[in-house]
Amino acid sequence: LARVDPKYQDMTQEEKDELLCTLTEFWALKNSSVCVTNSAAAHDAQLTLEHIFKILDGLALCTGIYVCLFATHCHIYDSSQPFWYGTDNIMDFWEDVMDLEPDKIVHKMEQWACMHRKNIKEHNSVKGMQQMCAHILNSGLHMCVVVVKKFHINSINFEVAIKARYSIDLLGWLEGIPFQLPHAITNAEHLCTLCDALKVGMCHWAYMSRQQCVQYQDQLKEQRSAGELVREPRKKCSNMGRK
Repeated sequence: LARVDPKYQDMTQEEKDELLCTLTEFWALKNSSVCVTNSAAAHDAQLTLEHIFKILDGLALCTGIYVCLFATHCHIYDSSQPFWYGTDNIMDFWEDVMDLEPDKIVHKMEQWACMHRKNIKEHNSVKGMQQMCAHILNSGLHMCVVVVKKFHINSINFEVAIKARYSIDLLGWLEGIPFQLPHAITNAEHLCTLCDALKVGMCHWAYMSRQQCVQYQDQLKEQRSAGELVREPRKKCSNMGRK
């Protein structure tokens, strides 16, 4: 069928791998559907959670600890219902302090787990690791630079748009990995290595000292004088800061 269907013609290797992964996941779900979709599995999940609740109630009674727990299924075909549980009045914390209702939290958690398929396989896929690397980089950048309008890392004009303009540098970028946007990196091994480095803080944003800023500005001037292509920062819009 795939050979006949026009939409599956002229596919890239990445698209073929993604399609194969989806097909493998489908058949794995098909083979285990007796445990995933029937009422016995949902009943088993409920009984197991109730047993955990009793253990936590006993622990809270003996030690006085507060415990809250949220549980949801991880696939849209799973018939078990999402649960939340808390000892004593711990769930009041979510409403009084965080201004969030437990029911809304567990339903958002259900959407996150099912609709967006944030499972282990998805995180370990090329697309998942690209999103994770981009999220960590952009989050760190936003923490370093407070601007009215959020912006994202720009690898093409990084030297001027970010490093020279905001006096921050990205340290610890791994050798052998091209310096470019995570979404442009398609090598799974490179993405996995970069993702691990970002998670542990080996690769991170850092403020440049005043001396480093002066030296870097001088370096840019020398490069421009030598005829090297160093892009100038964009001109500010005349209506910048206005609504």
